[in-house]
Amino acid sequence: MPARPPVALVTGAGVRVGAAIARALSAAGYRVAAHHLHHRPRGFAAALPADLSLPGGPDALAAAFRARFDRLDLLVHSAGAFEERPLRRIDARAFDAQLDLNARAPLLLTRALAPLLSRARGAVVNVADIGGGLVAWPRYAAYCASKAALVRITECLALELAPRVRVNAVAPGTVLWPEGYPATRRRALARRIPLRRAGTPADVAAAVLYLAGAPYVTGVVLPVDGGRRLSGRGGD
Repeated sequence: MPARPPVALVTGAGVRVGAAIARALSAAGYRVAAHHLHHRPRGFAAALPADLSLPGGPDALAAAFRARFDRLDLLVHSAGAFEERPLRRIDARAFDAQLDLNARAPLLLTRALAPLLSRARGAVVNVADIGGGLVAWPRYAAYCASKAALVRITECLALELAPRVRVNAVAPGTVLWPEGYPATRRRALARRIPLRRAGTPADVAAAVLYLAGAPYVTGVVLPVDGGRRLSGRGGD
């Protein structure tokens, strides 16, 4: 009897990096459940809507997933919020919005799906960022705090879920420019990257595939940044 294909759930799979990860996993033979909020992905085993910024959003997504699938080999947390907020513009609501989606949602969704992951001896890959995850950026204190929290959550869960579930993170650098990002700032930032170019979502997807299949790797935060973190801080 042929082996059943592995199943992956990718959050934020409707756009940008999440979409690239979902496509790469599908091409690699995974049955992909693609989570989305506004942009419904097509061509996957399932498209599951949920607002992960809400306290009950992760549990709602987990329930929708369990209604369609009886196994989970890989959970990828790619849904996230990214916002530049200088100190003078940070308030409680702005800070909580970053933490709710970037840190709380991955933690609670992993909790909800941990039994399925354990049964499959599966893996979790969190999409962090070099900003906050590895270096500090001015004007992004709330965002960096959320990604720093996600890195520490990655390490804590790697300990707590071992040995049955591996938990790692990727920390992308510049792989997609924000909308409206000025060309002059793009050129200046590219000059600070040791590989002298921006990356692509496919670079992040390749790192996720590596971590998904690396049986003796857990608790790792893998930079995918062309060496940008070595140049220190800098949102510009």
